[in-house]
Amino acid sequence: MAGYVIYNGFWNAVPPDPAARMVIAAAAHGVTLSVYPNTAFVMAMEPLSVTAPSGVVLSKADFVLFWDKDTRLAKALESVGVRVYNPAHAIEICDDKSETHRILAMAGIPQPETLLAPMTYREINAEVESFLEVGAKRLGFPLVVKECYGSFGDQVSLAHSMEELRKLAYAMESRPFMLQRFVSESAGEDVRLYVVGGRLVAAMRRRSDGKDFRANLRQGGSAVPYTPTPEEEALALRCCRELGLCFGGVDLLHTNQGAMVCEVNSNAHLAGIIACTGVDVADEIVSWVLEQEKKGKDI
Repeated sequence: MAGYVIYNGFWNAVPPDPAARMVIAAAAHGVTLSVYPNTAFVMAMEPLSVTAPSGVVLSKADFVLFWDKDTRLAKALESVGVRVYNPAHAIEICDDKSETHRILAMAGIPQPETLLAPMTYREINAEVESFLEVGAKRLGFPLVVKECYGSFGDQVSLAHSMEELRKLAYAMESRPFMLQRFVSESAGEDVRLYVVGGRLVAAMRRRSDGKDFRANLRQGGSAVPYTPTPEEEALALRCCRELGLCFGGVDLLHTNQGAMVCEVNSNAHLAGIIACTGVDVADEIVSWVLEQEKKGKDI
């Protein structure tokens, strides 16, 4: 048996912080993890195989901590029997925010009202313009404009007028996006709950510096440890079950109607929540994965 950590080689010239933390955590358990970028693996279709940079062909004897969104590679690994944490289908759902919202909506999980823009090619036309008008009338201003794919809050904007909404939407071109009701009572603040193996392991409240409606630490926010209510904990655990996640970060908004789910991240970064709470989330993840491997359980 061999264990691997796979990260995105396009964005990272060297292994990112989560990969390094998981290697250290595994070493404390006497396990060596090989770390490689997704770009270094060779996927062959006929016959189907996945070869590591070392030349080893991965098989059902191996497992992978998949810290990337390259679901084609994750699916190929699963097809040859490799156990992938998180599973490819869960990563795929979480990577597409519209799909995350659809799955959670089907499960009756509370979320801000969300409207998915129609699919476009190249540039937006008159039909999409009518969608913007409907969205503005239904959601009111300000409203959130959010790309379906994105991280760290970089692809999330706030439109205060029809002019701003049109400008943001036209800038999307063919990229899928959605409109979302702005939760004013939670502006610049959210709560992240980190779940591992069906158990809440850490939580923090994030706040912006007062200049941004987003609370992401990368956008200049700060964080303090947080003790969630039993209802919030149950909501986070349920989200991970519905999405098929072994581990993940669930972001909640406090609203006048109670807690609502903002986003769920299959590859939520670790440094911020570890520094804030003192909980070694990397060790929590690695310990749970190694326990599953010891039991020989299917994920």
